[in-house]
Amino acid sequence: MSRTTTTGPATAARDRATRPTWQILALLRMELLVLRHNWTATGMSVVTPLLVAILLTSGYGGQPVPGVRRVATVSAVLLTFVVHHHLTTVYAARRQEMVLKRLRTGLPADRTILLGTASGTLLTFLGQALALVLYAVVVLDLPVPVNPLIMLVALLLGAAVMAAYSAALSAVTRSSEAAMLTTLPSMVVFLAAPGALLPLDTLPPALDRILWFLPTGPFTELLRVGWLGQDDQGNGLDLAASVVAALPAVGVLVGWLVLGLLAARQWFRWEPRNG
Repeated sequence: MSRTTTTGPATAARDRATRPTWQILALLRMELLVLRHNWTATGMSVVTPLLVAILLTSGYGGQPVPGVRRVATVSAVLLTFVVHHHLTTVYAARRQEMVLKRLRTGLPADRTILLGTASGTLLTFLGQALALVLYAVVVLDLPVPVNPLIMLVALLLGAAVMAAYSAALSAVTRSSEAAMLTTLPSMVVFLAAPGALLPLDTLPPALDRILWFLPTGPFTELLRVGWLGQDDQGNGLDLAASVVAALPAVGVLVGWLVLGLLAARQWFRWEPRNG
């Protein structure tokens, strides 16, 4: 009886340790502890982006369509900087510190390590996006989102796409300090989509349509459709119509995600770079 009593909790703990969900939660806790003990990193990756986002949207109170478009634009900027740039820095830093190599000798699978390392950054971005939406509705008096599920899909898929390309790009990032240089070209490309840094309908229609296929193009469109319940021409959409209208954008983001995962699988480096 005593043997059963003493080995039962230990067995349960070992079982939990082998589950990917528990492993990801443990890695999330580790990443949050790093932020907690590094106030500079916390300010740069959590507080400052949110304050800048609030300032960039503060002049659009009471303007439903322009305001929502502005929030979608700022969300694309947050997505690019907070997820893509910061996560490239995190992957490079954890690799150079040999954290990833040590984790790989333990129980977690490779994909669990990558997702767990990204979990703190992804959670930070989702929290910032939620805070920005609440600020827009409560303070700026923008309308309550009509279909928040579509917006949630946009946030999750957009963050997943940026995380995948961060993992791939970290292979050529020699250190966390070098991430600003290595991510600069990709950030410029990602933000070139209409509705990101470029306002809608400012480019020739053919070029506008081509650039829309960059990840932030469908990302901002999904946010606008889910929030306003209408397309960019102002036509109202019911629930079924809004889901149908969102499918092409979802398909493009899924395509980018598959390409990003293949690139990360091919090029991600686990060993520290020496040169």
